[in-house]
This record gives sequence, structure tokens and C-alpha cells, in this order.
Amino acid sequence: MNTPNAHADFNTLINAPKFSDDPVGHWQKKRWQLIAEDIIKSTSKEALLEARGRAEGYIHGLVDAGHLSTRDTERDYLVLSIVQRRREFLQRLLNEYGY
Repeated sequence: MNTPNAHADFNTLINAPKFSDDPVGHWQKKRWQLIAEDIIKSTSKEALLEARGRAEGYIHGLVDAGHLSTRDTERDYLVLSIVQRRREFLQRLLNEYGY
């Protein structure tokens, strides 16, 4: 159950945060990829909200630790808009199939 733009959304999510090009940045990006996969693969609104919470918490943690900028509003907008697009897709499916 993927949105028509799931691949593009996944790539956008992966590239939203700008991680450093060192071992720590590579590890952070791998963890972020797992979180992005959870968002894209969510098949219920509850799973999507849980994945969004993990994404927000991870980004906030990296910002608090000084690994990411507090001023990257484009990053935050991209993450939130993709989650919203996924939520709307799931709602359309629920409405279409009468759940």
C-alpha cells in the first residue's frame, strides 16, 4: 500500500536533514532512513503518527545535540508535508473501502 509518489517522498525524507560527512553523520543518516521507511510504509494512521513522533523526536535530539541546525525550516516543512500527504492518502483509502 504505497502512495503513487512514495519513492519520491522517501528520497525527499532521506535528504531533508543535512548530515555531516563523517562516521557519526553516516550513522545518523542510516537511523534516519529507518525512520523514513516507517513513515512511508505506514498502513494505518496510528502507525503513521507513531513514526512521525519518532521522526520529530530524532530531529529534535539531533538539533539539541548540535548536529543539525535549529534554523532549517525547509527540512521541518518537508518532513511534515510528507507525513500529511501520507495521512491524506491513508484517509482516502479508509473512505474508499468503507473503514
